[in-house]
Amino acid sequence: MKAPMPKEYLDLKMDFMFKQLFGHPSRKRITMAFLNGLLNRTGRDRIVDVQYENTELPKETEDGKMSRLDVLVFTDLGERINVEIQVVHQHDMPERVLYYWARLFSSSLSKGQEYSELSPTIMLTILNYPLFPHETDSFHTVFHIREDEEHFLWSAHLEFHAIDLSQFMVKWKKYRKEMKRSSEWPWLMMLSAVDVRKREVDEGILNELEVLAMNEQEIREALEEWEKLSVSPENRYAYEMRLKWLRDQLSNIRGERRAGMEEGLKQGLEQGMKQKERELIRKMMAKGMSITEIAHMLDLAEEEIHKILKD
Repeated sequence: MKAPMPKEYLDLKMDFMFKQLFGHPSRKRITMAFLNGLLNRTGRDRIVDVQYENTELPKETEDGKMSRLDVLVFTDLGERINVEIQVVHQHDMPERVLYYWARLFSSSLSKGQEYSELSPTIMLTILNYPLFPHETDSFHTVFHIREDEEHFLWSAHLEFHAIDLSQFMVKWKKYRKEMKRSSEWPWLMMLSAVDVRKREVDEGILNELEVLAMNEQEIREALEEWEKLSVSPENRYAYEMRLKWLRDQLSNIRGERRAGMEEGLKQGLEQGMKQKERELIRKMMAKGMSITEIAHMLDLAEEEIHKILKD
């Protein structure tokens, strides 16, 4: 059941809100529970402490120009984990993730240190669209560097996760019971509950989370903090500025695509016309007409006739 979006909940898919809830030292327990859930860390590899490496929020929010609002942490296990949420479709996202991983990975080595001291670096990319629509219908895909035939790891220091919230909701509606066995579903539900573009909140999702919160302390804390952040006047203002900037970005992308399509259509029409002219000229020449006669009949200069035939 859908209802108009209540004022007390802002969309966590907006990177500003996402970083406020999951990337602030005062909410460390929420950050760790979120990461353990998405990475399925339940045993010895469970994260029990994190240090934040980029806690600051950009001060200049008047025009919303905050290019990256990732959550970057260093865990007690010696890993660096970078979490990015992206709602605007980026056609070069795989290369973008690889580029930022390379920067993070190389920056973990100080002068004089051995390569063996490099920190394993994990990239968690949360999207609201499929990254590999023709290759998979899974909502959570994981990547490593493996040997092509025997599939052993080159190194455990590289790990990419791509999570598609749109596909998660498709699977949730079909396989709810099975999906509740996973550790990530409450957090992905939280990210999916509010849709700022449609100005809707999914009451069914919120009800599920509220029931779960009765027995799960981290979920309860996350819901409480989410609501507090959503009613803060300062947060709401910064959120609106960021939303405006993202909408402008989306509008620019659509405008560029439209202009590209129009230019392509124009070029296609021009090429089609030239092709028809070329065919007509050749037919006229086959009938024994001279270049001078053809130019006169088509109202073109003789140089243009020669150029059309050469192109």
